[in-house]
Amino acid sequence: MSEAEKPAQIDRLDSIQDVERLLLEAANAIQRLVAERDALRHRVDALESELAHLRERTTLIHDSYRRLATEFNTQLQLLDSGFSDLFREPTQSPGGRPVEQEVAEAATSNSPPVGHHIP
Repeated sequence: MSEAEKPAQIDRLDSIQDVERLLLEAANAIQRLVAERDALRHRVDALESELAHLRERTTLIHDSYRRLATEFNTQLQLLDSGFSDLFREPTQSPGGRPVEQEVAEAATSNSPPVGHHIP
C-alpha cells in the first residue's frame, strides 16, 4: 500500500465509523421514541378508563338529582293540594247552608246532627 492510499483508506474508515455511529444513535433515538409512544399509550388507556368511570358517576349523580327533583315536585304538589283543600271555599250542604256552619251549630247544640254518631 502506498503512502497516498493510506490517507484515503483512513478517511474511508473514519466515514464508515461515522456512519456506524450515526446508525447507532438513530437506533437509540428510535428506541426512545418507541418507549415514549408506549408510555403515552399507557397514559391514554389510563385516562380513558378514568373518563369512563367519571361518566358512570356523572350518570349516577344525574339520575339521583332527577329522582330527587321528581320527589320534591311530588311533595310540593301534595302540599299545594293540601293547602288548596284547607283554604277552599266552603261547600254547601243539601240544606243550602255551608257545611262548616252546620258543624258549628251541631257542636253548640245538645243533640248530635242528623246522620252523625257521637261515640
